[in-house]
Amino acid sequence: MKYVGLRLKKISAEKFKNEFSGSIEVKSNFNLGEVKEEKEFSKNSKSPVFSFAFTYTLNYGEIAKIEFEGVVYVEIEDKSVVKELEKDKKTSDNELRKFILDVVLARTHVESLHLEEKLNLPFHIQSPRVSFGEK
Repeated sequence: MKYVGLRLKKISAEKFKNEFSGSIEVKSNFNLGEVKEEKEFSKNSKSPVFSFAFTYTLNYGEIAKIEFEGVVYVEIEDKSVVKELEKDKKTSDNELRKFILDVVLARTHVESLHLEEKLNLPFHIQSPRVSFGEK
């Protein structure tokens, strides 16, 4: 597998409540949509290129929601991996699904932190911390 590209179609961030207190639970959700073989991209590569539509959501319950929709393009040598993923897009734990999710997270991570900061929301992951002393 080889990452070819990512095209974002929609980035949305909405805050429903300005005032909130207590702990906030952030849930993330990743869904795969339509899978297509991209003949146009495949002309220049040795293996076929497939596009995978996706939606990645960070949900702050009743407080806020951040959503990314787009398409990931991947060059794949073995078409059987794609067929396995197409059978069960939501719960499949195959390497292709993991690869696509890793690409999406890597490409949307900084933007999601930026949107969380702009909306004054807590970050969905803990920021790095420094500690001094012995281990």
